[in-house]
Amino acid sequence: MKKFPARLFLCAVLLFSVVTYSGEWQEAGGIGLHITIPDALAPGSKVGIIAPANRATADRLELAVEFLTELGFEVIVSDNIGMETPFGIGDGSEFTRADAFNALARDPEIKMLFCLRGGYGSMHLLEYLDYDALRENRPIVVGYSDITALHTAILQNAGLLTFHGPMLSSNYGQDAAFDDLFDMLMNPRESFPLKNLDGSAFSVINEGEAEGILVGGNMTLISSLMGTPFEPDLKDKILFIEELDEAPYKLHRYVWQLKLSGYLDEVAAIVIGDILPDREYDDPDLSLKVILEALKDVTVPILYNVKAGHETNPFTLPIGAIVRIEGNEMTVIQKVVEG
Repeated sequence: MKKFPARLFLCAVLLFSVVTYSGEWQEAGGIGLHITIPDALAPGSKVGIIAPANRATADRLELAVEFLTELGFEVIVSDNIGMETPFGIGDGSEFTRADAFNALARDPEIKMLFCLRGGYGSMHLLEYLDYDALRENRPIVVGYSDITALHTAILQNAGLLTFHGPMLSSNYGQDAAFDDLFDMLMNPRESFPLKNLDGSAFSVINEGEAEGILVGGNMTLISSLMGTPFEPDLKDKILFIEELDEAPYKLHRYVWQLKLSGYLDEVAAIVIGDILPDREYDDPDLSLKVILEALKDVTVPILYNVKAGHETNPFTLPIGAIVRIEGNEMTVIQKVVEG
């Protein structure tokens, strides 16, 4: 099957274009990005289950199919699920996983690509994805953690808004998270607030106002993509970060890498999602503390206690959407699905 390399020329195009949603040109954060949004999900829509990273067990796949079927969707399972690879990396080789992903992305009747889980391996697919098909068919893409690689590459190379949200295996049974996700995907709105699902408020450092395109995700993946053709464009963006079970010194280093490279001089704001602690350390807040310490001289608005990421019942973030921060509130100020 033909492989589709990354469109490296888009890096230059970003400097001169403006932001568009569903055919309308809009300005966002001082730098342009040509972004499209998917169609709203509807009862009976075809939903593809994908596994671009670590393997998922057969019983978890069965539960996922049952869950989506009961919600009224027609379910298509990616061909690579269940394949074995050396060292247990992914459901099939990077070529097999990319071909399976592309087969679903090229089908205009499949309205959603829903990740089973994260883990490791999504970045192996990036140079083989069919970004033209993603741009043309505009499927909803949902996942988080290792799926950050897909969110970043799809935004940069296909200009398609995606969703940092719950996954079918990792978050199975977390009803509030899936209710929030499907409400966002099935009910188009011109603007709406982003809120913790447990009702708690966001915390704030450097209180102020900011507006920009929301980008980011898992800290390890953001760091790993730097210096590649798929590194995120952070200029005038609202950078979201989250992480699970990483040693505090590594988190500190990830932030310092962004500082030394000058990227944190360019962001409009920073949003700190779930930072779940490395279980080897006694202080459950140590991981967040070292991140905040590394950010102590960053002057843009910073939100934390944002419960999106690896915590139970995370809320969904639209990656590529224009978001406004005012104090400790965060609002999406555009439609994220069309319908």
